Amino acid sequence: MKILVIKFRNIGDVLLTTPLIKNLKLNYPDSQIDVVVNKGTESMIENNPNINQIFVYDRDYYKSLPKIKKIIDEFKFLKSFKNYDIVINTTEGDRGAFIAKFSNAKIKIGYQVK
Repeated sequence: MKILVIKFRNIGDVLLTTPLIKNLKLNYPDSQIDVVVNKGTESMIENNPNINQIFVYDRDYYKSLPKIKKIIDEFKFLKSFKNYDIVINTTEGDRGAFIAKFSNAKIKIGYQVK
């Protein structure tokens, strides 16, 4: 089983996802758990033995791009999250909701875009 946890916030918020990740691994011991976070917060979870892969979203990089390139690169980033069984979006906001929506995961947990 592949599980994706999304947390687009600050260092402390990312750190607070570690109990969730630990409990996921306890309940799904054979699962692959990946996490997507903002650049600069990945150090909070990079040595976590329960995480297989960390995806880093570099907000400043995307903001610096021309509009067409930004759309293309953001779409490529979204495509990285296609084959998950469960997606858990722990942050309000459209970016995490888009990842959850486009993941095609059978189980999506989290916030909806208002």
